[in-house]
Amino acid sequence: MSFSAVWTLFALMFGGYLLSLTFKETIENNFDERLNGLLENLIGFSSSNSNGQVSLYRTMADPRFEQPYSGWYWQISARENEPFRSRSLWDQTLEYDYKSSAFQTLYTIVTGPEDQQLRKVERDIIIPGDETIYRFSVAIDRTEIKEQLDRFDNILIYSLSALGFGLITASFLQVYLGLKPLRNIRRSLLKIRTGKDAHLPEDFPTEIQPLADEMNALLDHNNQVIERSRTQVGNLAHALKTPLAVLSTESELHKGQLSDVVARQSDMMRRQVDHYLRRARVAASTKVITSRTEILPVLNDLCRVMGKIHKNKKFTMLPVKEQSPLFFRGERQDFEEMVGNLIENAAKWSTSKVTIACQRDGDEIMVQVADDGPGIGKEVRDTVFMRGERLDENTPGTGLGLSIVKDLSGLYGGEISLLDNEPHGLLARLSLPAARV
Repeated sequence: MSFSAVWTLFALMFGGYLLSLTFKETIENNFDERLNGLLENLIGFSSSNSNGQVSLYRTMADPRFEQPYSGWYWQISARENEPFRSRSLWDQTLEYDYKSSAFQTLYTIVTGPEDQQLRKVERDIIIPGDETIYRFSVAIDRTEIKEQLDRFDNILIYSLSALGFGLITASFLQVYLGLKPLRNIRRSLLKIRTGKDAHLPEDFPTEIQPLADEMNALLDHNNQVIERSRTQVGNLAHALKTPLAVLSTESELHKGQLSDVVARQSDMMRRQVDHYLRRARVAASTKVITSRTEILPVLNDLCRVMGKIHKNKKFTMLPVKEQSPLFFRGERQDFEEMVGNLIENAAKWSTSKVTIACQRDGDEIMVQVADDGPGIGKEVRDTVFMRGERLDENTPGTGLGLSIVKDLSGLYGGEISLLDNEPHGLLARLSLPAARV
């Protein structure tokens, strides 16, 4: 758009310059033709007597030749004679140079009475019956030309300025109105992405509606793919959990060393199946995320549940500075899974309290879970995110909690990091994409 405006201004300026130049050339040519016509009249009206004196048998038609310093002058001069001149010159004479021949008509710019800038035409003539070479000159003040040129330039500037303003305004309006349907599509897609709508509306202009229809068809197709994926995930979960439940039951009925091994391995397999099925479901759903989860109710529920499980620990939810509700762009159960694992780990290792904080940072939601436990050394923090890795075998757990948090947050485009909590303990910081309100 800016390029179009600049190009319009350049074209108008260049066109205006050419028009002004053409008009100036035309005016000056007409002026010179008028000067030449006056010179022809002056030559035709002149004669000389036997004494070599020049006279006019009739006066020049324009009365300005009779008005002193009017800017209209004529002069007839010879090398050895006093110039014969119009009354308008009064006591002044026009500049002349006999060193240069003027048998061909010459046009020059000279300074006249009262510092007038004159356009002068002159020609050397030999009057019949007289061998003296006379130089006939006619000069007119160029102010007349300058006024016409200035008047034309002013009209041209105002006209082209108005035209340019109109063209640029029309271009801006055309682009603004032409792109308005696309801006509406953008707003509608934003509503779909934040979960407020499921489809684009069907009231777009005929040029844009096919695009909206194709987008709606794509959304429907993606939703069908996601639904089929969820159905297959549920079927797979049911198919795997039934044999695992049978193994667990049989291991309880047949006590012994082998049954204990089978029970532990079955439990681990069930957790692994749940973990990877969850990953498959999230990977499918994050292709087109149209859901959102309000964060504070989930955090309050988790604190209340953890407070009942760990009655000897204090769970504190810090106040949120934001006035509007905070939303996570994703599924509620996935958010519960990630934050729940962090709070559960903090409860296991804390001495007496766990602190949860939440805030929005640009397009991200930052959830921080801090405990007052022994913490984790910086050299082994990356290790705890490995699947099944446990730093203390005496503490209950499977070693999958932080691995699940890392995998799920990565699928949503977020990340998890472990930091020192002052004065002692561990701080887990989880960043997730925020949904617009």
